[in-house]
Amino acid sequence: MTSPGNWTGGRLLKRGGANNRADRTSFQLTKRQCEDVLDASMAAAKAGMPFNRYITNAWGKGGIEAKDSVKATGEFVRLAREWHRERGHAMPWVWVQENGRVYGGHCHLLLHVPEELDPLFRPMPLRWTKKVLAGPYVKGTVQSQRIASKQATRAQTGHYMANLHCKLHYMLKCAPAALERELDMEGLGHKEWGQSCKVYGKRIGVWQGWEKA
Repeated sequence: MTSPGNWTGGRLLKRGGANNRADRTSFQLTKRQCEDVLDASMAAAKAGMPFNRYITNAWGKGGIEAKDSVKATGEFVRLAREWHRERGHAMPWVWVQENGRVYGGHCHLLLHVPEELDPLFRPMPLRWTKKVLAGPYVKGTVQSQRIASKQATRAQTGHYMANLHCKLHYMLKCAPAALERELDMEGLGHKEWGQSCKVYGKRIGVWQGWEKA
């Protein structure tokens, strides 16, 4: 595993199999899952498409059961990918699924939005979330924010890198505490690692093709 600050390479991501069954439950991220999230982030930057949007989908707040939250996340990502594809762009992305008392089943999603599409993109997460929800939209179900300024993201400056590492650190907080040091993530965020939560099905998702970046 390469340190997240070095932004090089990545490993092949195994997909499918028993670990992705919808009825499977888990309580923490594995080392392999943490590495996949970090490596995919490096690959996006290497491909010239650094993650510059951070989205939280609080599906539980919107009335979706925890067992269905992974499916809701997949539908949200599908809509976002199609929107990008229709405009001639690929969309690198990675998400981590969690479950908690406040948000219920929810996900944290990082993705890349081309600079020229950013003004058009801003209202889209809310529209896609409304499409995914079975009932009326509940305020706070989706939160979307840009990571640093366009200029800082494009140049991958220290300010951008610090913000991105902070998001990644937060997304991986449900990993065993010992992995924070092992993965060279200490000091990159303020949330304590070693937390746990019950998740149904996949805990992480990564865009297909990132290993080619």
